[in-house]
Parts: sequence; C-alpha cells; structure tokens
Amino acid sequence: MSKKTINALNEKMQVKLPRELEKDNIIDMLESKENTVEVIEKPNKSKKLKKLVPLAASLALVIGLLSIFGNGSFNKKLNNETGDITEVMQYQSYDKIYSKFETLHKEAEKTKLQNGIYYMFSGNAESADDFYEDIGNTSATGGVVNESMNESATSDTAAKPGASAGNTTDDAENNRNYGTTNTQEQDVDEGDLIKTDGKYLYVTRRNNSVVSIVDIQDNKLEKISQIEIKADADIQEIYLNGKTLIIVGTAYDFKQDETKENTTSGSRVYYGADIAYGIGNLFVKVYDISNVKEPKLVTEYSQQGQYKNSRMIGTKLYCVSTYYVNVARDDYKDYCIPETTINGVCEPVPAGCISVIEDSKSSTYAVITTLDISTDKAPESEAILGNCDNLYASSQGMFLSENDWSEKAEEFTKIYRFEYTETGIEYKCMGKVPGYIKNQFAMSYDGEHFKIATTKNNANVDGDAMWMSIDGRTNNLYILNNQMQIVGKVEDLAKGETIQSVRYIGNTAYVVTFRQTDPLFVIDLSDPANPTVKGELKITGFSEYLHPITDTLLVGVGQDGTESGTNGDCKISLFDVSDPNKPFEASKVTVSNGSANVHSPVAYNHKCFVKLSENEFAVPFTLYRLVYQNNEYANYAFYIRYKIDNGTVKEVARYNLTEQCDILGGTYVGDTFFAIINDYKNDGFQLIAFSLDTNEEINRISLY
Repeated sequence: MSKKTINALNEKMQVKLPRELEKDNIIDMLESKENTVEVIEKPNKSKKLKKLVPLAASLALVIGLLSIFGNGSFNKKLNNETGDITEVMQYQSYDKIYSKFETLHKEAEKTKLQNGIYYMFSGNAESADDFYEDIGNTSATGGVVNESMNESATSDTAAKPGASAGNTTDDAENNRNYGTTNTQEQDVDEGDLIKTDGKYLYVTRRNNSVVSIVDIQDNKLEKISQIEIKADADIQEIYLNGKTLIIVGTAYDFKQDETKENTTSGSRVYYGADIAYGIGNLFVKVYDISNVKEPKLVTEYSQQGQYKNSRMIGTKLYCVSTYYVNVARDDYKDYCIPETTINGVCEPVPAGCISVIEDSKSSTYAVITTLDISTDKAPESEAILGNCDNLYASSQGMFLSENDWSEKAEEFTKIYRFEYTETGIEYKCMGKVPGYIKNQFAMSYDGEHFKIATTKNNANVDGDAMWMSIDGRTNNLYILNNQMQIVGKVEDLAKGETIQSVRYIGNTAYVVTFRQTDPLFVIDLSDPANPTVKGELKITGFSEYLHPITDTLLVGVGQDGTESGTNGDCKISLFDVSDPNKPFEASKVTVSNGSANVHSPVAYNHKCFVKLSENEFAVPFTLYRLVYQNNEYANYAFYIRYKIDNGTVKEVARYNLTEQCDILGGTYVGDTFFAIINDYKNDGFQLIAFSLDTNEEINRISLY
C-alpha cells in the first residue's frame, strides 16, 4: 500500500494506520495465523467479502480495504500438509489479469533466450532458429493443434440442479425398456456416441461431423435423417434430453499467416506456431427433434478452447474446455481473455468470473459454461487459470483436477471445487493432494466430504535429469472438507504398485492396485477423520473397471494373470464384498482362456459397458491372434453378454461384430441389442442389431 493511499485512509477514517497494518505486514500476519485462520473464502458474485469470525474486526476491515484497493478479491488457502499458502485472486477488471500474463510472458522470453543460447553454444545454430519459430507449438495440454480425446439425488434447493436418467428407463408410451449411458453417478448424465429414446437411435462417432437418426421400431434399422456439422468441426459426444438433441464438439478456426509456409496434416492445413491461440473452440448445438425427420437448430453456442469434458444434470449442460494462451508471442494480450459466443454474439468471460492462481505458471484456462436448454437465458461462464485433466460431478458439486509438479520434483494433484448456483456454477476454493489420479472414478463427493485416490511416484533428481523409482511408489486415499483441507487419509497402500481402478459406493471405497498381483482394498469411509482399510484381497491379474451390481456384488473388468504378471487375456471377476473384512472373488471367467491377446475398450471408456438388467450386462472386447501362415495378426471384435446366477458369472453369448474395427459403444431397446463400430476394412461406420432372445444377428447397416 503506497504512502499516498495510507494518508488518504487516515484522512477519511480519521485514524492513523500503524506500520504493522501495511500490506506487507498484513500478508505476514496471515501466514502466521495457520492455527486460527483456516481459509478466507472467495466472495460471492457481488464481490463483497464475507465476514471473518475468527479475526479481530480491525484486521478484517484492513483485509477488505486491501482487496478493494488491489482491484480484486482473494482466497488464501493454508495447506494443512505443507503449510504452503495458495492465493486465488478474482478481479473487477482485466488489468490485473493482463499483469499476470505479462509476468508469464517475461518468463517465456527468459526461457526462450536460455534455450536459444544453449542451442547456439552446443554448435547447433539451426536448432536455435527452429526453437524460436516453434516455441508455441506445444501447450500445457500436450499440443494446441491436437484433437482432444475422450475419455453423481437432486437437492430441493434452487441452487442444485435437477436429476437425470439412470441406467435403465421405462418409456410409458410404448412400455419398452431401453438402456441409457453408463455413468459414474446415477443422477448426472454423460455425453455418449449412442443415445436412444426407445424408438430411435441417435448415433455418431468422434472426430466426424455427422449425427444419424435411425428408426429402430420393428428392428427395421432405417436411417430417417442426418444432422451435418460444418466440415471443420469434430463431434465428441451427444446428449438426449426429452425432445432435445445436444451435440458437443470442437470446431477449428484456422487463420493463415502469410509469412509462414503452410503444411498439410490429413484434411487440415496448419500454419505453424504463430496462430497457436485456442484454435479449437468448444461448440454446442441444440436441436429440437419433435420431428425427427427434420431436426431444427435452436441454439448455437461456443467457447474458446478445445473440448475437454461435459456433464448434464436436469436441463443444465456443463461444458469444459481448455484454452491455451501462447505467452511467447508479443501480441499475447490480444488473446489472454477467453471469449464465448451465443447465437453469433461474442463476449469475453467477465473479469469477475475469472479466478487466477497467483503462484501458478500455467497459461492455460479451464473454461466452464452452464447452458440451460429449458430457458432463453444466456449461458454463464467461469474460468480458472489452470489446466483441467479430469472432471468429476455429482449433484452436490463439481470438481476439476490438474496434475502438476513442484520445483522439488514432487508430484501432486490440484483440485478446484465449484458449487452450483441457480443459473450456473461458482468457483469456491482449491486444494492439493500428493500423487496423481487415473481418471474421474478416483474422485467422489457427498456434499460434505471430497474423496480422492492417488498414486504417488517417487522422483529422483540428478541435475537436470529426473526419473521415477517403482520401489518408492505408494497409493493413497485422502478425504477433504469443503474448504479443500485434508481431514483424513490412508497412505502407503501397496508400495511399488499403481492404482488401476476405484469405485465409491456409499461410505466404502474399493481400490484396485497392480504390479504383479491384484490387491483389492475395501476402505471404510464412515468416519472421515479416520478412514480404515477393512479388508484386502490378493489375486492374479487386475481389474481396470469396477461396476456395482448390488450392494454386495462388484464386477471387475480387467486382465487375467499369473503370479509373475499378466498373460494378455481379459477376465470378468465377480467380487463378493458382503463382509468388508473378507472380500473374495466369487467367480471368474476369461475371454480366450489365455490363448490370445485381448483388451476391452471399457478400460478407457466406461460408457461401453452396457447394463442389460439387474443381473445381466455386456462388455466389448477385441482379440488379437497371430496367424502363423503369414505372420499377421487377426483382429476379432465382439460384445460378450454375461449373466450372474447364484453368485456365479457366466458367459451367455458373443455378438460378433467384424474384423479390424473400433468398438464405439452399445445399448439396447426391448429385446434387441445394438452396437456401433468403425469398420476399417469394409463399410466404415456401422450399426448392428442382435436379438437378446436368440442371440442371433438381426441386421446391420452402414450409416456413412
């Protein structure tokens, strides 16, 4: 705080501010208050600071004045593990955000200079030139021109979203059961490549520009209409909500720099580092499908940044994109505020809706927008200057996770917590836990406590070199409160192994790790301050995906193996967890009996898992077998239908798809099972129907 400001305060307040209450000393005082001040929360949208009960009134007043004169508000989080302080700022104007990017720009210039000098003194002047030209080609998300790859009951308060469909639905009009997308949380819908309302299938494939609507009544499989997106856009997923179809994806805006030579990659033309500014824009197109033969476009929305993930709760769609700003360029300020567009009207994200982590060196935003398809109100956007690796959402709250490293080569995960409002979401606070997470299933939230399971690598550093030590690897589960402070933990599980899958059911966590054998840990979370390992099961192989069948039966999809490791075959395990102290594998069935190399897309896409009934489900597999005559591999793709009977899992049928294809997903309507594939050998994108009564193929059509 300047002397001029202090004098002005003295005159207006007629109080002399002592030196102890100047800005620098206030910060020191805050850091020393670890035992009495846990968190100063981010204010609400009105940007008025909340009262701080534990502090004296004079201190609270000065903190508020500091925030006002600093043109922003802040949230200081004391990490109860390390004592570190994380400051998250929100400003009334863009000036401070520009200042943050100016700092990042200077760091980038310093790095560019250091690397250029290194290349020059190493005798490779050409490499130095290349570095200057290509400095912007790689972003925090792994490359700004890369296409993004895909990878929760309702409160009675207005601030909580509405519920959506679960895993099976009954259509009252035709009384036919049909499947819905396999989701992590029952009341939170997830985008998929295949959706149905019981009469029609809505199908697409990633990285294309077409959605097909297929009439499946009487199993005739007739394509009745098609929605085409512009050629420079890639669909990632679709939603079905009543008579509304929502398409989500990434559109590309390629601008030519006349000073650069164009290069062609596939069907697109790239122009080098000088256009590396959020060239991917997440788009949403909302269609009225009351007349499925003529879908009508109702709303078009886009936000800067490539598609990352989305969720839908009730009629509210939450979309997340990652927007990279190339701070190595001189005109970075022209691009450092992400923009959104609704029906052709473009606006920047309001400054008060952007959260800036002061100690972060990331120049990538995570932009989250809420679009309510039931109203004409404009979407609301929030942005945080930090990357997004995984999204978790329950009806109680939303969380983004970001994997990062400290300067001491310590791996950790940042967690950004958001709360739902009547019209959107609001950033609340952030936390950190050691280690990294595998996917969204590592996280869970019940409204009061957030749970997260991580694997922590032990990094060894020697000068500029860093490598991982398997022996030092540990697995951990942390419980955090709503201030994102760790209140309970279980650490050092299965040293040297890696978490393969996690599932939370009520107050119990099931964690599978693997190195040579598969420990399944049953962890009691009923006391958040004291989570306890109740039982542990060690078997060969491991489960990459866990699915609850009942409260006491858990299906595992993964790899079979021996005491020395895996054998390349896939297996379905049925775990009995009725006694948490003594879990056991009640049944197991393999795919090839160890004779082939098999994998399941469920390992990385849980939406491919199709629950057919309370005790039946279908899982896709691809089998590779060496053909010795010409030393080539044959690729066989199929869905296997399983049934659980008297505590035993049994294979019912195999629905053969084709050779050399990608299995994109499946669903069912009544007594018919449907699968969609991308056939490399024959007719491209196909829809195939099988009878659940006879298990025979009924029909297949090529969609495009």
